[in-house]
Amino acid sequence: MIPSLVVQCVNEIEKRGLQEVGIYRVPGCDRIVKELKEKYVRGKGLPPLGKVEDIHVVCGLLKDFLRKLKEPIVTFHLHKTFINAGLLNNIDESIAAICQAIEELPQPNRDTLAFIILHLQRVMKSPDCKMDLNNLSRVFGPTIVGHSVPDPTPVQIMKETAEQPKVVARLLSLSEEYWKQFLMVENDQVISSVINTNINTQGRLFKPLTSPEMNCFHKTPSSGSICSVLTANSGTASTPL
Repeated sequence: MIPSLVVQCVNEIEKRGLQEVGIYRVPGCDRIVKELKEKYVRGKGLPPLGKVEDIHVVCGLLKDFLRKLKEPIVTFHLHKTFINAGLLNNIDESIAAICQAIEELPQPNRDTLAFIILHLQRVMKSPDCKMDLNNLSRVFGPTIVGHSVPDPTPVQIMKETAEQPKVVARLLSLSEEYWKQFLMVENDQVISSVINTNINTQGRLFKPLTSPEMNCFHKTPSSGSICSVLTANSGTASTPL
Protein backbone atom coordinates (compact mmCIF):
# COMPACT_ATOMS: atom_id res chain seq x y z
CA MET A 1 0.00 0.00 0.00
CA ILE A 2 2.91 2.36 -0.75
CA PRO A 3 2.91 4.74 -3.75
CA SER A 4 5.26 3.57 -6.48
CA LEU A 5 7.10 6.90 -6.66
CA VAL A 6 7.99 6.63 -2.96
CA VAL A 7 9.27 3.08 -3.41
CA GLN A 8 11.40 3.93 -6.45
CA CYS A 9 12.91 7.06 -4.91
CA VAL A 10 13.80 5.34 -1.64
CA ASN A 11 15.35 2.38 -3.45
CA GLU A 12 17.56 4.68 -5.53
CA ILE A 13 18.56 6.83 -2.57
CA GLU A 14 19.58 3.75 -0.61
CA LYS A 15 21.70 2.57 -3.53
CA ARG A 16 23.63 5.81 -3.99
CA GLY A 17 22.80 8.28 -1.26
CA LEU A 18 23.88 6.78 2.02
CA GLN A 19 27.41 8.13 1.57
CA GLU A 20 26.31 11.66 0.63
CA VAL A 21 26.94 14.37 3.21
CA GLY A 22 23.77 16.29 3.98
CA ILE A 23 21.44 13.97 2.09
CA TYR A 24 17.91 15.46 2.09
CA ARG A 25 19.31 18.76 3.37
CA VAL A 26 21.27 19.65 0.22
CA PRO A 27 18.78 20.77 -2.45
CA GLY A 28 18.60 19.27 -5.92
CA CYS A 29 17.92 21.19 -9.12
CA ASP A 30 14.32 22.42 -8.94
CA ARG A 31 13.96 22.37 -12.72
CA ILE A 32 14.85 18.69 -13.01
CA VAL A 33 12.63 17.79 -10.04
CA LYS A 34 9.75 19.58 -11.75
CA GLU A 35 10.40 17.82 -15.06
CA LEU A 36 10.40 14.39 -13.40
CA LYS A 37 7.25 15.20 -11.46
CA GLU A 38 5.45 16.41 -14.61
CA LYS A 39 6.27 13.16 -16.43
CA TYR A 40 4.82 11.24 -13.51
CA VAL A 41 1.73 13.47 -13.43
CA ARG A 42 1.12 12.86 -17.14
CA GLY A 43 1.07 9.12 -16.47
CA LYS A 44 4.34 8.45 -18.27
CA GLY A 45 5.93 7.00 -15.16
CA LEU A 46 9.42 7.78 -13.96
CA PRO A 47 12.53 7.37 -16.10
CA PRO A 48 15.13 5.00 -14.60
CA LEU A 49 16.24 6.97 -11.58
CA GLY A 50 19.71 5.48 -11.92
CA LYS A 51 20.11 7.81 -14.90
CA VAL A 52 19.44 10.88 -12.76
CA GLU A 53 22.99 12.03 -12.13
CA ASP A 54 22.38 14.03 -8.96
CA ILE A 55 20.97 11.91 -6.13
CA HIS A 56 19.81 15.12 -4.43
CA VAL A 57 17.31 15.51 -7.29
CA VAL A 58 15.79 12.14 -6.38
CA CYS A 59 15.58 13.29 -2.75
CA GLY A 60 13.89 16.48 -3.90
CA LEU A 61 11.38 14.49 -5.95
CA LEU A 62 10.42 12.37 -2.95
CA LYS A 63 10.03 15.36 -0.66
CA ASP A 64 8.05 17.28 -3.29
CA PHE A 65 5.64 14.37 -3.85
CA LEU A 66 4.96 13.94 -0.12
CA ARG A 67 4.75 17.65 0.60
CA LYS A 68 2.20 18.27 -2.16
CA LEU A 69 -0.21 15.48 -1.33
CA LYS A 70 -3.73 16.78 -0.84
CA GLU A 71 -3.40 15.73 2.78
CA PRO A 72 -0.24 15.03 4.82
CA ILE A 73 0.63 11.44 5.70
CA VAL A 74 -0.61 11.89 9.27
CA THR A 75 -3.91 13.29 7.87
CA PHE A 76 -5.75 16.45 8.90
CA HIS A 77 -8.05 14.43 11.14
CA LEU A 78 -5.18 13.07 13.26
CA HIS A 79 -2.88 16.09 13.03
CA LYS A 80 -3.71 17.43 16.50
CA THR A 81 -3.43 13.93 17.99
CA PHE A 82 0.10 13.53 16.63
CA ILE A 83 1.12 17.03 17.71
CA ASN A 84 -0.22 16.56 21.24
CA ALA A 85 1.57 13.23 21.52
CA GLY A 86 4.84 14.70 20.30
CA LEU A 87 4.65 17.56 22.80
CA LEU A 88 4.20 15.36 25.88
CA ASN A 89 7.16 15.69 28.21
CA ASN A 90 6.80 12.22 29.69
CA ILE A 91 8.58 9.97 27.18
CA ASP A 92 6.56 6.83 27.98
CA GLU A 93 3.26 8.69 27.67
CA SER A 94 4.43 10.35 24.45
CA ILE A 95 5.42 7.04 22.87
CA ALA A 96 2.14 5.41 23.89
CA ALA A 97 0.15 8.29 22.42
CA ILE A 98 2.17 8.32 19.18
CA CYS A 99 1.71 4.56 18.74
CA GLN A 100 -2.04 4.91 19.29
CA ALA A 101 -2.19 7.66 16.66
CA ILE A 102 -0.23 5.51 14.18
CA GLU A 103 -2.70 2.66 14.69
CA GLU A 104 -5.55 5.00 13.75
CA LEU A 105 -4.04 5.95 10.37
CA PRO A 106 -5.52 4.47 7.18
CA GLN A 107 -3.43 1.47 6.14
CA PRO A 108 -1.80 3.10 3.06
CA ASN A 109 -0.73 6.06 5.20
CA ARG A 110 0.60 3.80 7.94
CA ASP A 111 2.46 1.55 5.50
CA THR A 112 4.00 4.53 3.73
CA LEU A 113 4.96 6.16 7.04
CA ALA A 114 6.63 2.94 8.23
CA PHE A 115 8.51 2.59 4.94
CA ILE A 116 9.80 6.17 5.07
CA ILE A 117 10.76 6.10 8.76
CA LEU A 118 12.73 2.86 8.33
CA HIS A 119 14.55 4.51 5.44
CA LEU A 120 15.29 7.65 7.44
CA GLN A 121 16.59 5.56 10.33
CA ARG A 122 19.13 4.04 7.95
CA VAL A 123 20.10 7.53 6.78
CA MET A 124 20.46 8.56 10.41
CA LYS A 125 22.79 5.61 11.11
CA SER A 126 25.08 6.42 8.20
CA PRO A 127 28.12 8.33 9.52
CA ASP A 128 28.83 9.65 6.02
CA CYS A 129 25.47 11.42 5.74
CA LYS A 130 25.91 13.46 8.92
CA MET A 131 22.13 13.66 9.26
CA ASP A 132 21.19 13.04 12.87
CA LEU A 133 17.73 12.85 14.41
CA ASN A 134 17.45 16.61 14.82
CA ASN A 135 18.47 17.34 11.22
CA LEU A 136 16.05 14.81 9.74
CA SER A 137 13.26 15.94 12.06
CA ARG A 138 13.59 19.53 10.85
CA VAL A 139 13.73 18.49 7.19
CA PHE A 140 10.79 16.08 7.31
CA GLY A 141 8.53 17.94 9.74
CA PRO A 142 6.77 19.88 6.96
CA THR A 143 6.87 16.83 4.67
CA ILE A 144 5.41 14.14 6.94
CA VAL A 145 3.38 16.11 9.49
CA GLY A 146 2.48 19.20 7.50
CA HIS A 147 -0.24 21.54 8.70
CA SER A 148 -3.62 20.98 10.32
CA VAL A 149 -5.66 22.50 7.48
CA PRO A 150 -5.23 22.87 3.71
CA ASP A 151 -4.74 26.65 3.90
CA PRO A 152 -3.12 27.56 7.23
CA THR A 153 -2.92 31.15 8.37
CA PRO A 154 0.48 32.77 8.94
CA VAL A 155 0.00 32.29 12.69
CA GLN A 156 -0.79 28.59 12.21
CA ILE A 157 2.22 28.16 9.93
CA MET A 158 4.55 29.68 12.51
CA LYS A 159 3.12 27.65 15.41
CA GLU A 160 2.84 24.33 13.61
CA THR A 161 6.24 24.57 11.91
CA ALA A 162 7.81 24.70 15.38
CA GLU A 163 5.80 21.63 16.48
CA GLN A 164 6.31 19.40 13.44
CA PRO A 165 9.93 18.33 14.15
CA LYS A 166 8.98 17.10 17.63
CA VAL A 167 6.54 14.62 16.10
CA VAL A 168 9.07 13.36 13.53
CA ALA A 169 11.71 13.04 16.25
CA ARG A 170 9.36 10.82 18.23
CA LEU A 171 8.57 8.74 15.14
CA LEU A 172 12.27 8.27 14.44
CA SER A 173 12.91 7.23 18.03
CA LEU A 174 10.57 4.22 17.77
CA SER A 175 12.42 0.96 17.18
CA GLU A 176 12.97 -0.64 13.80
CA GLU A 177 11.10 -3.69 15.08
CA TYR A 178 8.05 -1.56 15.74
CA TRP A 179 7.99 -0.18 12.20
CA LYS A 180 8.85 -3.48 10.52
CA GLN A 181 5.71 -5.12 11.88
CA PHE A 182 3.63 -3.02 9.47
CA LEU A 183 5.67 -4.18 6.47
CA MET A 184 6.19 -7.77 7.59
CA VAL A 185 9.95 -7.57 7.30
CA GLU A 186 11.85 -10.38 8.97
CA ASN A 187 15.17 -10.18 10.76
CA ASP A 188 17.62 -7.74 9.11
CA GLN A 189 16.31 -7.83 5.56
CA VAL A 190 16.77 -4.60 3.65
CA ILE A 191 13.33 -3.10 3.13
CA SER A 192 14.05 -2.08 -0.45
CA SER A 193 14.77 -5.70 -1.39
CA VAL A 194 11.47 -6.78 0.08
CA ILE A 195 9.61 -4.10 -1.81
CA ASN A 196 11.40 -4.97 -5.06
CA THR A 197 10.15 -8.53 -4.67
CA ASN A 198 6.64 -7.27 -4.09
CA ILE A 199 6.82 -5.16 -7.24
CA ASN A 200 7.62 -8.26 -9.29
CA THR A 201 4.95 -10.44 -7.74
CA GLN A 202 2.20 -7.96 -6.89
CA GLY A 203 2.73 -5.20 -9.43
CA ARG A 204 -0.86 -4.05 -9.30
CA LEU A 205 -0.18 -2.48 -5.90
CA PHE A 206 2.60 -0.35 -7.34
CA LYS A 207 1.26 0.91 -10.66
CA PRO A 208 2.14 4.54 -11.42
CA LEU A 209 -0.25 6.83 -9.62
CA THR A 210 -1.92 9.90 -11.02
CA SER A 211 -0.59 12.84 -9.05
CA PRO A 212 -2.94 13.80 -6.20
CA GLU A 213 -2.69 17.44 -7.26
CA MET A 214 -4.47 16.53 -10.49
CA ASN A 215 -7.45 14.85 -8.85
CA CYS A 216 -10.29 15.96 -6.64
CA PHE A 217 -10.87 13.57 -3.77
CA HIS A 218 -13.51 13.76 -1.09
CA LYS A 219 -12.10 14.70 2.30
CA THR A 220 -13.37 12.59 5.14
CA PRO A 221 -11.74 12.12 8.53
CA SER A 222 -10.98 8.47 7.78
CA SER A 223 -9.73 8.92 4.23
CA GLY A 224 -6.10 9.95 3.87
CA SER A 225 -4.79 11.32 0.62
CA ILE A 226 -2.53 8.33 -0.03
CA CYS A 227 -5.49 6.01 0.47
CA SER A 228 -7.49 8.08 -2.01
CA VAL A 229 -4.69 8.00 -4.56
CA LEU A 230 -4.35 4.23 -4.39
CA THR A 231 -8.11 3.69 -4.48
CA ALA A 232 -8.56 5.98 -7.45
CA ASN A 233 -5.72 4.54 -9.48
CA SER A 234 -5.19 0.90 -8.58
CA GLY A 235 -8.34 -0.18 -6.83
CA THR A 236 -6.30 -1.94 -4.19
CA ALA A 237 -6.44 0.29 -1.15
CA SER A 238 -7.89 -1.33 1.91
CA THR A 239 -10.64 0.16 3.97
CA PRO A 240 -9.14 2.73 6.34
CA LEU A 241 -8.95 1.60 9.96
